[in-house]
Amino acid sequence: MEKQNRIAFVLLTTNLVTLTLIGCVNSKLGQFGAFLYLPGLFFLPGALYLDHLRGMPIAFFTGLFLDQQIQAPFGFHAFVLTGLHALGSRWVRGSNFRKDLSPLLFQLPANVFCFILWFFCIKIGKDSLDWSFSRWSLDFLASTIALIPLAIWVPSFAKSSMLLVKGLPVETEQA
Repeated sequence: MEKQNRIAFVLLTTNLVTLTLIGCVNSKLGQFGAFLYLPGLFFLPGALYLDHLRGMPIAFFTGLFLDQQIQAPFGFHAFVLTGLHALGSRWVRGSNFRKDLSPLLFQLPANVFCFILWFFCIKIGKDSLDWSFSRWSLDFLASTIALIPLAIWVPSFAKSSMLLVKGLPVETEQA
């Protein structure tokens, strides 16, 4: 149990570090009128290494931080990431996940789903964010291109962080 709690703490920390780095990149890209929207990155490490008791709160808290960072309706990403964690953990445990492209094959559709859902929420709601379809398309393209290397990097970063604090046994280092 202590090991699972340590893994949960490390995964929350890596999610927050990754969110902070993406926020820094977005603050610079915003000067050029672009925005990277990458919520699909943040549920898979928890689905890989945690049970539902610890993984769902990690996804929920990460979603709350994401909501705060991008000024989305509070709780929107928290519930979406929690649902994606539930689906992702089922998929990870029920398939041969350890292939090189497997993170991308699940995170990319999840990110597309989040992107479309958030766009509709902005258009339906009385949000002050004016996100035109042309701007949405540009951001969607930029986010998808950025997601490709990051979808492989984020699970590796989380795994390396857990190995650093001895959260994973040495045998998984070779998997």
